[in-house]
This record gives sequence, C-alpha cells and structure tokens, in this order.
Amino acid sequence: MLWGIQSVEALKLVNPSEFGLLLGRGRSPDKETLRERLTELAQQHRSADLIDGFAARLLELARIDREVFFIDGHFLPYYGLSVLAKGYHTVRRLAMKGNELYLVSDLQGRPLWFCTEGAEIDFRPVISSCAEKLIELGIDRPTLVFDRGGYGIHFFHELSARADFVTWAKYVAESSLAAIPAPAFREGLEVNGSSYLIAEERRTVRESITTARKEGREVPTEMELRLVVFEDQASGARIGIYTNHSSRPPSQIASYMLQRWGKSENLYKELMERFYLNYHPGYDIEVLEKQPLVDHPDIALYQRAQKTLKGELSQLRDAVELTEARIAKRPDKRLTKKKEALLREIDRAQTDLEEITQKRKNTPEKISILELLKGRPMSRCDLEKKKLYDLMQFLAYHARERLIEIFRDCYDDLRDIKPVLDRITTTPGYVKLFGKTLVVLLDWIEDRNHRSAAQELCRRLNQMAIRLPGSLGLRLYFRVSAFPGWTRALPQDAVPVSS
Repeated sequence: MLWGIQSVEALKLVNPSEFGLLLGRGRSPDKETLRERLTELAQQHRSADLIDGFAARLLELARIDREVFFIDGHFLPYYGLSVLAKGYHTVRRLAMKGNELYLVSDLQGRPLWFCTEGAEIDFRPVISSCAEKLIELGIDRPTLVFDRGGYGIHFFHELSARADFVTWAKYVAESSLAAIPAPAFREGLEVNGSSYLIAEERRTVRESITTARKEGREVPTEMELRLVVFEDQASGARIGIYTNHSSRPPSQIASYMLQRWGKSENLYKELMERFYLNYHPGYDIEVLEKQPLVDHPDIALYQRAQKTLKGELSQLRDAVELTEARIAKRPDKRLTKKKEALLREIDRAQTDLEEITQKRKNTPEKISILELLKGRPMSRCDLEKKKLYDLMQFLAYHARERLIEIFRDCYDDLRDIKPVLDRITTTPGYVKLFGKTLVVLLDWIEDRNHRSAAQELCRRLNQMAIRLPGSLGLRLYFRVSAFPGWTRALPQDAVPVSS
C-alpha cells in the first residue's frame, strides 16, 4: 500500500521477482495467493482483536495524544454484488449502497481505532461503544468530540456517566446567542488564521415529550450543560457548543470543536487520496467471470419438491383404493365424502407436480456465479475481509507518519514536509544486491534543497541499520546519486525500480 498498489488486482502490474526483493522475499505473492490467505485469516474472525491490539500498541508507544479524541463517520460506497443498506453520499448527494467507517483520531489527527458498520446504524450507539473501547484501552474518562449527528439530551445524560463530550449546540436560537452581552466574551482564540472571542453560560437543556415517548420514556430527560459560545471577529457570527466537561477553560473547549474539521476531516481526506478506502476485497469480479458455470441452486429444490409430491400422490392413491374397498364391502356416506376429498387432494398435488415439472424444464442446469451471488447479503467473512484490509491501510498510514517524523529533522520548511517526502520516495532509481545488503540508489534530484534533504534522510535511515523482514534477512542501504547520470554506470544486472 505504501508503494501505491491500491488493490489486490493491481499486483499484476509488478514484477514478482523484483518486487519481492523489496519485501525481503524471493518473489512477491500473486493475487490468487493473497486472496486465499486473506480468506483464511477472515474465517478466523480475529479482526476485532487485531484492531484493538493495534490501538493498544499505539498508546503503549505514545504515538497517540490522550487529551481528546475526535469521532466521525464517513460513508464508503460499495460497488459489489451484495445487497447493503443505503446511506447518503454527501458529495454526490445520492443514496447509495455502502458501509459507514467510524474513525477515532487524536488531537494531532492520527487514527487510533476504527470500526465498520452498516449504513443503517445510528451514530449515537457507535459513540457509546467508542467510549467503552477507549476506557478498555486505559483512558479512564475520555473526552469525545463529535458533530451534530450525535446530538441527544438523553444520550448526553447516559454518556456523562463515563465520558466527557464536546459537540455543537442544536436548537439554540440565534436571538438567544445574540442576547449574550459583549463583556461576557472574556477570552480570545486564534485557529487556522481566524480570530474568535469566547464566552460561557450554564444552560439547562430538556428533550421534548415527543422524543421521550418515541424512545419509550414518559418523563423527558433534562440536564445542565456548559454552553460555550465563540464569535467570529471577521463576520460577527456566533455559534454555540455544548459540553459536560467541568474543568477545562472555554477557550480550550472551543479549540477542540474548531479543530475537529481540520484534524478529523483532513485525516479522512488524506486516507482517501493516499490509499483506497472504497476498495472491497470480498469478490474478485474478473476471476468470477472466468470461472465455469455452476449448478443452478433451484434445480435441487425442484427435484426435492417433485420427489415429495410423487410420494404424496402415491399415498393418496393408496388411500383412495382402500376407501373404495371399504365402500364396496359396506356403503357409507362418510366414506364417500372421504373419497371425494382424497380425489380433490390428488388433483391439487397433480397440478402442483405439473407446474414444478414445467419450471424444472425451463430452468437451465448451469448458471453464472455472478447471477448466483447477485442480491445476496454480504457474508460475515466478506465484511471481515474489509475490516482486515482497512487495518492494513491504517498500519501503512502510521508507518508513513513515522517516516515523516524522521524527515522533519532533514528539511527546514515544515509546510512542505509531506510533498517533499513524497517527491523523494517516488524518485526513480535502482536496487543492487551485494551479499546480504540491498543497496537502493536514487536518481539525481535537481532541486538542491530537496537533494540535501534526501541525502540527510538516507544517512539517518542507514544509521538505523534497517533489515527487511522475511527469510532473506537483507540489510537496507540508501544513497542518492552524487551527480546526474551516475545510475547509468551501474552494472547491467542491477534491477531498476519505479520507486
């Protein structure tokens, strides 16, 4: 994934022997092998344990800021064969099949934990489960920041028992915010180049009786919350925030809410650009299309129905013969009525048998597997594959973040850290194996600042004595060409790579 291979099918674009060397293996696995292994792993249903273990490891390594956690849901369209609940795609403004990916990230915009749910699941139960998960991971009383989708007075009351929250204040009239006197705005705040004044009030919020009865409660829930209001100095607009946190200053509460978009949303945007969150590894359509036709599943049903009806007809005819024999021995009106009822049952069974026999003749023996899968709900195994694949993407994301941290000491302009690093890591070059050392030689970089940064990055990585995983046990050594055209002087058996 870090090399830009966005799907299992895209492995056909790489040379297995050359790419395998970069993975510390004799050759890279083909897509059939990867799909087989992914299915085996999915059948163990260990995705939840792996995701939790990864989150615990991030906290153990202090890779995550524990101060506050952003929770946000993102709709991922699904283009496969399964029937899924539809969700609303905000960009396309269209209801589509798909799942909802819920991300828990820290104040620095780094993902800690995620879960994939159906589009029909409400946001509030997910927030509750995220709070419980954070407590399990060692955060005694987490502070959660979420948008208007989690609003609910009774939900706030239940959540306050174990967590603090910050969210937008809904159903607060603009006139109510405008009535706050100017002297109440005692604190200032600057976020993303915008300046704000901050005020605070205590508000008792109460849900409507209609909402309470809809959820099976006769008494509406009410509670006291802090209403933090910030005023944009450029436009004069005032916006309110609700929180149950009692100790942190209002300016800090406002900064959490104002940074949610910049951190949580930008994280998702970067994940979508860098990786391919919409990809679902459940079905390989190309492979399925090449497979031979399979037995039509309705044929077996028709055969069983025919056998059952034939057995029923045999029993009914035997009963008619027995009844006729009893009538011949001693005429009886009750036996005559019984015979008539049996004859009607025989007619019904005979008609059903003829209909099923006709359907059996009109149904093809074989059918495409695509038609067989179409319309079926997504299996648990396929959803498990999606969760495992997403976990791999988050592992790759954190690996890249680790490299960014190393690169920060190599380049002066912090605004261009990621673009310059991407420029360096995608520079063409060559690899050459000398004994147990794999030399990675990058082409000449024209920009002097970028070249110096790349040379310093190579020096730092070489000091770490990195070894590739795998049976080969290769040691990595990086270097940038000292002058233009140096890589052309390499021996002919050196292996060229695109990045």
